[in-house]
Amino acid sequence: MANELLNPKTAAWPATLAGATVLGSLALACIFPFAAIAALAALTMDRRSGIALVGAVWAANQAVGFLLMNFPWDAQAVGHGIAILAATLAGFGIAHLVAAKVEGSVLRSVAALVSAFVVYQVLLRAYAQFGGGAENFSAEIVTGVAINDAMWFVGLLALRWVIGQATGEKALLSVAR
Repeated sequence: MANELLNPKTAAWPATLAGATVLGSLALACIFPFAAIAALAALTMDRRSGIALVGAVWAANQAVGFLLMNFPWDAQAVGHGIAILAATLAGFGIAHLVAAKVEGSVLRSVAALVSAFVVYQVLLRAYAQFGGGAENFSAEIVTGVAINDAMWFVGLLALRWVIGQATGEKALLSVAR
């Protein structure tokens, strides 16, 4: 993995996602597209690199929130942050499994995003039952978050294709990983 990060050919994609994370976190804070990132990682990276990327994206988002946007340092905020990490990792895991079972790159991409999003939302909603914030799971809010994730997913997937064209890397990994 260290060699991948130092290789300009393979480092462009993780670096792009890192930049998108910081900019997206500053712009969107609470509606950052974690499910979209999880699905993209599942589609474009091996399992170990994808898990590392998801963890790094979460850490960057939390750093922006707590250090730059003054998120409160209380149990609810910290607990919610940990729940986001767990839900994003679970979303990555299910997207990785689903992507391995679905044929066709478009259908595989949609299935990965939908499965990551559903798992992410269900787990965060379950956490909100006791950690607070259940009011943030109305149909209107979840629909807005879904649209946000879908737009980020499409935009970043298009960017992945451009990076692949420039570096010679395949935009999406093959199913056998």
